[in-house]
Amino acid sequence: MNDQLPSTAELKAQLKQLHTTKGKLSRQIGQLKKTQQPIDQILIEMQTVSADIKTIETTLKQFKKQTLTPQPSPPPASFPLHIVEMACRANDTPATRYQVREASIDDKNAWDNYVDAHNASCIYHRFDFKNIIEQSFGQTACYFAALDDNQSIVGVLPVVHTKSQLFGSYMTSVPYFNYGGPLSDNKSIEQQLIQHADSYAKKQEASHVEIRESAPREGMPCKTDKMSMFLALPKTSEQLWSDIGTKVRAQIKKGMKNHLMFKTGKNELLDDFYQVFSTNMRDLGTPVYSKSFFRNILSSQLNTTLVVQYHQNRPVSCAFLMGYKSCLEIPWASTLRKANKLDSNMVLYWNILKFACTNDYAFFDFGRSSKDASTLKFKRQWGATPTQLHWHYILPREQTLPNLNPNNPKLKLVIWCWKKLPLFIANALGPFLARSLP
Repeated sequence: MNDQLPSTAELKAQLKQLHTTKGKLSRQIGQLKKTQQPIDQILIEMQTVSADIKTIETTLKQFKKQTLTPQPSPPPASFPLHIVEMACRANDTPATRYQVREASIDDKNAWDNYVDAHNASCIYHRFDFKNIIEQSFGQTACYFAALDDNQSIVGVLPVVHTKSQLFGSYMTSVPYFNYGGPLSDNKSIEQQLIQHADSYAKKQEASHVEIRESAPREGMPCKTDKMSMFLALPKTSEQLWSDIGTKVRAQIKKGMKNHLMFKTGKNELLDDFYQVFSTNMRDLGTPVYSKSFFRNILSSQLNTTLVVQYHQNRPVSCAFLMGYKSCLEIPWASTLRKANKLDSNMVLYWNILKFACTNDYAFFDFGRSSKDASTLKFKRQWGATPTQLHWHYILPREQTLPNLNPNNPKLKLVIWCWKKLPLFIANALGPFLARSLP
């Protein structure tokens, strides 16, 4: 990697070259059609080039937006502190240099104390996830700490190094979840942590570093196709029932007539949770995480809750909840397709929101969605407010933004085939593939 990020001029030059390549491929396809030769391989190349063109065009638009609005407006005060504080990142840049080193298990208490005291922290900054990710996925988690002259932690940056035969070698802060990035006492420390991660990535020959955040960084390539949805919770579930409106209440009441049973717990519900979750992932064409991944989270010191909803004593809906500070988050939820006619999903979310109110959470995080996803509309109907996610990248000069998502043409055929697999095969193969997808 180079220390300097691609400039706007360089991105435009890459875009011009990609358009030239696309033109050549188009002409090749035309010639092959005339001679009735197969075009499948050239067509895949064309789709990949088109996806790269779209990615660079999005990056250039983001650069332009950052130029026009260098100081973005912060999210509403009704958002959780880690969202508000990250968007209002401090601008102080003292020249002090700090020691940055990889933290060990001996640093866990000091690390977690720093994270818990920091206004911009989220649950995924905690040291527990280093062990969870390494045990569950076999990846190397590199947790970098910045230290002052007294050897006190003044900044942290959790990074995971993924090595994949499918997608190569890359680093993420943090994969499998929505948030990560550096926490620090000031912007200078933050920049030193990022530079340290970049240097480490070079030594490991990683193709790029991805930093998942809720606020933009000036001058860094960025993806903005994901959003999180937050709901500020009232003090009581009775007030929430009044707030959600007539239409949503009607759907919940309709589902309640089907005598759905709602349970919360821990490992005793894991088998039922995984039965629903893995089936739904297969139906979506997505490799499922291993059951041990969820067991490892449940066995940690984190505040976690499993939720399973039953119809006629059979699990039909499920969710995994994680609480941190004033916010309850739902990183995973699933409902069997056959249970859609029962309005089980509506009843599930109502029961979860009641649970959040009862346990005195001030906010509920519905998790991330793509901007064009149907799930965004589902979350909005509860009164949730969207906030933009910014996934930033440190890239080599000639490299375009990575395209590790279901819209990648290379993955669409795999997704279609995955939906056809028997469940036992999907559950056996899924964890081996899921570890490579961030």
